[in-house]
Amino acid sequence: MSTREHYTGLKYPDWIESLTEAKTAVEKEQFRRYILRLRDRQSTRDIDQKSVEILDQVLHLHEYVRARGIACYVSKGSEVDTRPLIRKALDSNKRVLVPVVKKGDIDLFFSEIKDLGKELAPGSFNIPEPRPEFLRPESLDAVDVMFIPGIVWDKEGYRLGWGRGYFDRILKTLPEHVRSIGLSFNLQLVSRVPRDQFDLPANTVVTESRVVRCHS
Repeated sequence: MSTREHYTGLKYPDWIESLTEAKTAVEKEQFRRYILRLRDRQSTRDIDQKSVEILDQVLHLHEYVRARGIACYVSKGSEVDTRPLIRKALDSNKRVLVPVVKKGDIDLFFSEIKDLGKELAPGSFNIPEPRPEFLRPESLDAVDVMFIPGIVWDKEGYRLGWGRGYFDRILKTLPEHVRSIGLSFNLQLVSRVPRDQFDLPANTVVTESRVVRCHS
């Protein structure tokens, strides 16, 4: 047994892989903290204005225009504000599904909403979710576009979220016809994020000034 194997309890290739994964995890956390500080420094006015500009970009995307329905996270804090997007979709008679976290479960499910104003309340992680009486679980087969949250994005569509893996698991099982779109402020977009071999990219990233086509 080598010295490294003696101290780590891992065979040499496993030891290298473990070290690489640990390094990537540290880099991801550093990226999250740095970009979150920048995002949180924005004024409410800046967030609102940039969110309107992002919405305008989204409304002109052919994926959105043609979509029968969308799946969209409900924003909180300093995230890109998705409420105007959800209202526009509902007003256009598109179906709208929002994510729900079931306590004790590692996976999201999606529920259809019909009234943004009265159907939501703070849920898991204080993220707005449908009240129990308005839960309408639905498959993502019912939509054509899914909008994804993220803390850091890169120009190839890879993202860093909060590290819980909810949307990573969704991307792995996303129906083939559904296009995934990340919503991001310019300040959240970097040239490359640290990534693992199992991370999957979004098809497109939209900021207040550009539409980045990543993977069609």
